[in-house]
Amino acid sequence: MARTGKSGTRAYRSPKRAAAAAQTRERVLAAAKAAFERRGWAGATIPSIARDARVSHQTVEAMFGTKAALLQATVEFSIRGDVSPVPMRLRDVVAEMEGAPEAATMLDLHARQVRSVSERSAWLAWAVEHAASTDRRVARLWRTMTDNRSFAVRWAATTLRSKRDAPDLPQPYAENVFWVALDWSTYRTLTRDRGLDAPQFEGWLREYYRRMLGA
Repeated sequence: MARTGKSGTRAYRSPKRAAAAAQTRERVLAAAKAAFERRGWAGATIPSIARDARVSHQTVEAMFGTKAALLQATVEFSIRGDVSPVPMRLRDVVAEMEGAPEAATMLDLHARQVRSVSERSAWLAWAVEHAASTDRRVARLWRTMTDNRSFAVRWAATTLRSKRDAPDLPQPYAENVFWVALDWSTYRTLTRDRGLDAPQFEGWLREYYRRMLGA
């Protein structure tokens, strides 16, 4: 809808223009994700990412400003799976887990979500973690990612224990189980070193939950 500003002019947003901008943003973020995963923080540059995304480096700078801001946006894109600004805690998948009446259903949904997020972000997380010791901006991002993971672990344990048939488990124990599941290195180890593909990782996670959480 058009809006009238203080100057009396009407601002107009073209749906086609907005859709094209979203597509460009997604293309840049996908190129940045591949670059950071392949070349790391130091090796990935805005000009090379722009070339991979088939846009000018001025376009990337106009969208994100700095490489650090681009990396942060790339992490958010990888975890969420799209360019929507809606945070994970407000998404339907979280509401579905919270609304699941039984513990087993909640855990199956959680395993599917962890597989999805890990598949998209585990290798980017490795790049961020390894660059954190060399750049204070990346170190801040890694701390934020770790804090967000801690929140997700507490949320998962609390949500599980709220179910009507929840196993009688201490909160700290349940959090430890979920911490292993959400640790990106778990996904990387099982897929890279043990040869599991993403669906097999999800199957392993479901069995891990059943054995460790008794649900």
